[in-house]
This record gives sequence, C-alpha cells and structure tokens, in this order.
Amino acid sequence: MYTSEKEIEAFLDEYKRSKVIIETTTRAVLNRAVGFEKRFMKPFYEFTTNEALEMYESAHAVSIVSLQNTNLILKNASRWFCYKQNRAIGSAYEKITKDMLETVVDTEKQKSLILSREDVDDIKANLLNYTDKAIIEALFLGFGSLWLRELSFFEISQVDTSDYTVYFKTGKSIPIDKETYELFKAACEEDELLSFGSTARVAKVVSYGMYKLRANALSSNSDWNSEADLERRYRFLLRRVALISKDLGIKISPTGLQSSGLLWHLQQGIKETGLTFREYVRTEQAGELARRYDIFSEYYSQILLEKFEQYFD
Repeated sequence: MYTSEKEIEAFLDEYKRSKVIIETTTRAVLNRAVGFEKRFMKPFYEFTTNEALEMYESAHAVSIVSLQNTNLILKNASRWFCYKQNRAIGSAYEKITKDMLETVVDTEKQKSLILSREDVDDIKANLLNYTDKAIIEALFLGFGSLWLRELSFFEISQVDTSDYTVYFKTGKSIPIDKETYELFKAACEEDELLSFGSTARVAKVVSYGMYKLRANALSSNSDWNSEADLERRYRFLLRRVALISKDLGIKISPTGLQSSGLLWHLQQGIKETGLTFREYVRTEQAGELARRYDIFSEYYSQILLEKFEQYFD
C-alpha cells in the first residue's frame, strides 16, 4: 500500500473543517482508491485518467452523481496529498469530465431498476439526510402495506432493542441490526432536511417518526389518523424518493426498492440453504419473505418464479 491510514486520517481531519461531508462515505471512497494502488503500483493520486476510469467502471455504479461525488473527493484528496509533499498540484481527477464518467456507468444495471445491496448502500452513502437514508433502507427491507402505511406511521418505539426487531400492528415483524436501528432513530429525531438545487437549503421540520412536517406549516393534530393524513404521509414519502432519484440521477421507486430487497433476501436464503431457486421458492422461509413484501397469495411460489427467475441461472 502506498498511502497510509495515518495520511488518510490527517486528510479527513482537515477536509472536515472546510466541507460539509459524510465521513464514512469519504473514508470508503479513499479506501477503495487505496485498494487499487497495488494493482497500478502507485499512489492513487498518481493514477492516470484511464486507470481512474477503470477503477470507477469496476464499481458498476448506476448513478452519474455518485461517480461525480467520488471523483470530487479524490480530486480534493489528491490536491491535499500533493500540497503536503510539495509537488505540483494536478491529477487525473482534475481532467475527468461528466462525459467521461457517463461512459463507465453500468447502463444495463441502471435499466433493470433492480438494485443490489451494494447499490443501495452506495445511494445511502451519497445522501445527507438521515430521513432519506432511512426511507431507502426501510423500503429495501420490506416496509410497505397499502399506501406504505408501515413506513408512513413508523415510530422508533416499534423496535424491540433486545433483538432489534421491528413490530407492526399488522402482526408483521422485520429483523434489523443495531446500525440500522441507530439510523432509524436518527431519522425519527431529525429536525432539519437539507436539499440541493442551485444552492443548498435547510428546512426546519417537525418529526412524527419517519414523516416530517415543515415547522412553519399550518396543521392540526385532530385528524392525524384520518385518510387525509395517510395520504399526506404517503405523498411525503413519494416526494422524498423522487427528490433522491432526481438528485442522484438514478431511476428508483418504492416498488423498485422493495423488489430489489426481496430479490436480495431470496439470494441470501439460497446461499444459506444450498437449494436451487426453484426449490427455495417452495419453502416456508420463502413464504415468510413473500409475506414480508406484501405477497399474501397462497400461490407465492409461482409469483416469485415469474418475478425473479430471470435473475437465477
């Protein structure tokens, strides 16, 4: 390895003072670049344009904005490392354009609307609001019901922290891990939402679980359980997903995220059991997954076959 962990820490400390960043995302970008140093036998800030693009292509990214953010981080990091070493400032990342990045976007994956676990984690890493991250994760995990009621009315008190399981009034339960619990908790407590256009804007909000109401909005609590309230909450979720889709330049939808999550869980079940896809969809375990994602038909096996068989050999 050409770039040490100590050097990365020093860069992060200084970078955080001058930028609004997500440290875990920045660290992940740097660690991925450092991972390619052995392959190209040089520090990441000496990579050529072609080497940098090869690194980006290997990530199978579905979002041009994600690649732009990655390139921006590496451009700033390269400037810092060169400055500290009294070298001329200038790297391949300075020369990489949006048109170049578009050539390494995984267009086939982008068209499918089915996202991998890694794709979902990448989307979350490029979001600044806990609420947006939590909405993406919750949909992937199977929060649903009619009009996304399970997500619209989610409260952190629904999580049993003894085993990190989310319980719903419908009787459905979804296991999560401690990290996801902390994300959901932060989202439910969030009182500001940051959005980007030509300039960054911060909106003060009041949190009702995952649902947010603008702090200056005229509202009454008298109809919180009404059909009108359910529609407001549902439209809030749709609007957040649409904004994420627009900001990252990737086509995502609640239905697409749920389908992606169901496929990923089916793949994990097959790995654990050693069964074929056709064998696994006939198990009770597959039935439980189907019901988690609101497939309640007794013919769930056939539905899963028709929906996902193309993704299995």
